[in-house]
Amino acid sequence: MKKMAKLAMTVMFFLFAFGIIVDNPAYAAESFSLCGPSGGLGGNNFHDGQTGGRRIKEVRIYSGAYIDSIQVIYTDQMNQTIAGSKHGGPGGNLSVLILAPDEYITTVGGKYGSFVDSLFMKTSKGKVKKWGGAGGTVDFYFSVPPGTSIHGFFGRAGKYVDSVGVIMKTIK
Repeated sequence: MKKMAKLAMTVMFFLFAFGIIVDNPAYAAESFSLCGPSGGLGGNNFHDGQTGGRRIKEVRIYSGAYIDSIQVIYTDQMNQTIAGSKHGGPGGNLSVLILAPDEYITTVGGKYGSFVDSLFMKTSKGKVKKWGGAGGTVDFYFSVPPGTSIHGFFGRAGKYVDSVGVIMKTIK
């Protein structure tokens, strides 16, 4: 009987959630996909998730010789700020890429060895920001197709960001 109650609650939850998503045009037009990751194999998995109705407000990068950590700050449709999780270690100097309300990230690239040594991002308005050191032996590059933007990141991180990939979403 408990299993049936749990199953009924689960089905009701998904029907309710699906109804909200289908009935809300802000979410219905979004879809997400992953590209990557590139980098080393150390650290633990991280993933920013695919949260509908949000856009990137800023990207916080802590870096020195490597990319120490990465954090995305979002804004929702009510213009509330939501801080994503910080992925990586406690070191590095903070540098922030701030996006205008109508600006989005189109390209992410860099170099890696055992860790992500350097990182750069380019926006829809042509702004380019670079972080990290001069090391790394392998180049990586993610560029989104027309009609999509970079919505967040996933990969592996420990003391540093070991690998990074991008989460892409359709632009409404």
